[in-house]
Amino acid sequence: MDEIASMGIVYALWRRCASRALAGFGISLNQLQLIQLARRRGAISFSSAAAELLWDKPTMTLVARKCAAKGWLAVKRSRVDRRSSSLSLTGQGEELLDKMEAARVLWPESLGDPLDVLDSEERSGLARALDKVERRARDILQAPR
Repeated sequence: MDEIASMGIVYALWRRCASRALAGFGISLNQLQLIQLARRRGAISFSSAAAELLWDKPTMTLVARKCAAKGWLAVKRSRVDRRSSSLSLTGQGEELLDKMEAARVLWPESLGDPLDVLDSEERSGLARALDKVERRARDILQAPR
């Protein structure tokens, strides 16, 4: 289990760096992940977004409300089921993403790359191993208990 702890530490350290870089844009990493998802998927339900981002529903609701309050996402209630809502990217959200991409705020050259100590063969091997581990983790999560 030391490997899982190490993966968690690497990710936590990267998140800290990313959060610092995003602060200048007035956005958190979770908010960025949500508006990027809305850009990729188009209109998406709260529950589908939460499932895709692996967030619980209270986290999803909180992040979505903050994004809507800042004008980056629009929230539309379902006509069929008033309890259900969908999220979609606004023009303001699109502009923010474009500005951040142009600034390359989360690019390794800007943020730093903890994997730059690996040569290309080691990096490819790590990518293959992590893909295998991620698939196994998803299988474990979905297995009936």
